[in-house]
Amino acid sequence: LRPDRMATALANWIRMVLPNGRDYMDCDASLSFYEVLSSSYEDSTNVTPFFFILSPGADPVKEVEAMGKKMIALQANVNYHN
Repeated sequence: LRPDRMATALANWIRMVLPNGRDYMDCDASLSFYEVLSSSYEDSTNVTPFFFILSPGADPVKEVEAMGKKMIALQANVNYHN
């Protein structure tokens, strides 16, 4: 498996195989990452988690922590990640 082809192959697989896969892969580009994250949180449950498939340089930690502080009152100045 070639690493340079995995992102495209994974995106195509999600679009074609998963139910409503196109809705997940071809989302509205005008939304900020925080808005997409909030929408994903609303769709998730304790048995339906969501995964981050990151590209090089992507770092969702700031937005995840901001959402955590807003939604479930995470404590300020506490490190919740490695």
